[in-house]
Amino acid sequence: MGTNEELLAYEIEKALEKAESVEEYKKIIRIALGKWLSNLQSGEIKLNSVSDLKVLIEADLMLKEIED
Repeated sequence: MGTNEELLAYEIEKALEKAESVEEYKKIIRIALGKWLSNLQSGEIKLNSVSDLKVLIEADLMLKEIED
């Protein structure tokens, strides 16, 4: 019976690690997106670099899908 409990504990630990990783990735994306918007407002980034924003938005959407 100990092996089932160990397997369950392992699966719980992995699920928690995954959740923590997703939260960390979301924080990084929010920070990067904030910096990108700040740079856009200050004129450091021109509209021709919208692909950077697209990548950040797509990454955020992917993480939201993982979360559901």
